[in-house]
Amino acid sequence: MSGTRSRLVGLLILVGVLFTWSPQTASAHAYLTSTSPADGSSLSVAPTRLRLAFSETVVPAATLIDVVAEDGKHYQVTNVRVVGEGGEEPSDVLATLPALPKGAYRVSWQTLSADDLHKTAGVLVFGVGHAVAPAGLDEPVPAPGEVLLRWLVFGALAPALGGALMGRIARRQAATAGAGWSRLARRGELIGGCAGALGALLLLVYQTSRAGSTELLSSSYGVRWGVREAGFLLLIGAAVGRLRRWRGPVLVLGAALVAVGSALTGHSGAGHGLLSTRVVADAVHVIAAATWSGAVLFGLWFAWSARDRRPRLELLAVLRAFGVPAAGCVSLIIASGIYLTSGVIGSVDAALVTFYGRTLLLKVGVFAVIGVLGLANHFRLRRTAGPMLRHATLAAEVGLAVVVLGLAAVITSGQPAVEPQLVRDPAAEVVPLQDSRVADLQQTLAVRPNLPGRNLVMVDVFDTRRPAPAPVQQVTVAVVDADGPSLPGVRAERLADGRWSAAVVLNSSGSSRVEVTVRRPGLPDAVHSYAWAVGGANTTARPVLVSTDPIKKELIMLWFAVTILLAGGWWVAMLARLRQVSRRGTMLEVSPPPDRSPADVAG
Repeated sequence: MSGTRSRLVGLLILVGVLFTWSPQTASAHAYLTSTSPADGSSLSVAPTRLRLAFSETVVPAATLIDVVAEDGKHYQVTNVRVVGEGGEEPSDVLATLPALPKGAYRVSWQTLSADDLHKTAGVLVFGVGHAVAPAGLDEPVPAPGEVLLRWLVFGALAPALGGALMGRIARRQAATAGAGWSRLARRGELIGGCAGALGALLLLVYQTSRAGSTELLSSSYGVRWGVREAGFLLLIGAAVGRLRRWRGPVLVLGAALVAVGSALTGHSGAGHGLLSTRVVADAVHVIAAATWSGAVLFGLWFAWSARDRRPRLELLAVLRAFGVPAAGCVSLIIASGIYLTSGVIGSVDAALVTFYGRTLLLKVGVFAVIGVLGLANHFRLRRTAGPMLRHATLAAEVGLAVVVLGLAAVITSGQPAVEPQLVRDPAAEVVPLQDSRVADLQQTLAVRPNLPGRNLVMVDVFDTRRPAPAPVQQVTVAVVDADGPSLPGVRAERLADGRWSAAVVLNSSGSSRVEVTVRRPGLPDAVHSYAWAVGGANTTARPVLVSTDPIKKELIMLWFAVTILLAGGWWVAMLARLRQVSRRGTMLEVSPPPDRSPADVAG
């Protein structure tokens, strides 16, 4: 009863920690979301300000911007500053540009994420009275040192959690070798906990020295690192301490803190609606992957130590008992992995053309091979002709599991493939006209020729009520780009049949807004803002390979379907297991005792 109580307490601690921490997290690794001027844009007049929009706050002192003209001349930017709410909220880097003559310009920039001091850099190209080709995607490559240290952290967590699971199974299934295997697993837990704590510390030192600043220690990243480090210390305590019935809760709490800390210092995002669940999915993913890979490692370790016939038979029983936890871990890995992918891969092309996307695809492929090997071992252990085990297949599982953990380290050190160059923005598509219902008015908007420079905005305004409550007295048109109104509103000229026209200047190609204000005597102004895309942007830097359409919704739907399917499979398996146990109980009730003959029973 005490064991059940301890497991319940541990489960409650795990759930509490995950959901307590999840709402306040945000995505690590700041990445560029948009720029003004836009990459590949052609402007009619020279811009006076440069804006780089990031997914979260960056370090002002580490931000460098270099503007170079097509003739090689460098232009110095001034007043570089970061505007935003701070912390993990989106931010803008603003810089004042000098007077730029007509021509093509290349802007190179680099900065550090204030959240974890990861370096991010890029290039954009724009023209002033000059058509240019966009620079395209400039993907940073993960630092080898960081990859190796993250690999150490993930690899250390595997024996710490897998050892606890396999040690428990060995004590229950192996009467002869179980005690020795349990001690072996406990030593593995201790080694994993110590290696993980050391790896996390070395990772912090490496990132701080690489950034050349101790600002990381006083940021939220320092707190997150502390959460993970505290988790490893608890795992060490659970491995060496005489906690008895409290070992389970301490082990679960340590695993939860390590998983949550890893999620908080990785790519998981939250803070706005559905994204607040991402850190929970990441933590579940880490725990399931570490437990499964560590358990397979100890299964191989037990197999090498089982030399006599009796231990070999007990090994088969241990591995068969591991089947259900293994299936549970794999189910959680698949479901949480699909959900996490929706936040780091923006499109099909993002998965195919980026280093990050290809690494993720390679990880999925290796995991699929492991699944095939696992199924082969599963069926061999349950053969009707007699169970068997091939050490080579089990060793291959362990080796590929190490590879998967290494690929996970590469992924968490890299840049998610969600940059604007990889994901088509429906709002940036050029359309000839737009219709909208504003109050009781029906409006139609068209811009001609819809290119940078002077344009004519045509607005048709019709009142849907008869008789109209008041005549249209005035129509004002204002063009608003990403940095605010480019010019004051222009009063439109009345034409015939409810049509109005206004001459405006569009500064650059790409996304903007057109605000139309209709004024009628005795009624409030009818104001509507149209999301508008100005043509003329050169988007031929990287042709579409398959599709750049956003796939986040499709991945969420796939996650939901796979989760329902896996849950249904587990429900069916549980019912089948219950029926099997019930049949066995019935057979035991009607079977004669072994010390009595059938004739005695009949008598």
